[in-house]
Amino acid sequence: MEMAVINGFNTNQTFIHLSNNYCIKGTIMADRGMLKEALENFNKAIESNTGNHVAYFNRATVKIDLGDLEGAKNDFENFDMLTKNVVTKVKGLL
Repeated sequence: MEMAVINGFNTNQTFIHLSNNYCIKGTIMADRGMLKEALENFNKAIESNTGNHVAYFNRATVKIDLGDLEGAKNDFENFDMLTKNVVTKVKGLL
């Protein structure tokens, strides 16, 4: 993944940080039973960083609770694809 730098500022890292913040907020909302709010935060996390595998996994679990089984299946598939990519890259380093 290429890093985007604007005026010496790494924008890619900013989006990753923002995505992680949304993911944490979504987790808190889900734990409190605020599923629609949790879903909104996981959506924002993924919009900020489409490589955030944790957000896909967490969003899938919320979608199950909301009865969106097809959406959950898609998110689990994205999670699976992203984590396989990480494992492949790590194996390539060894």
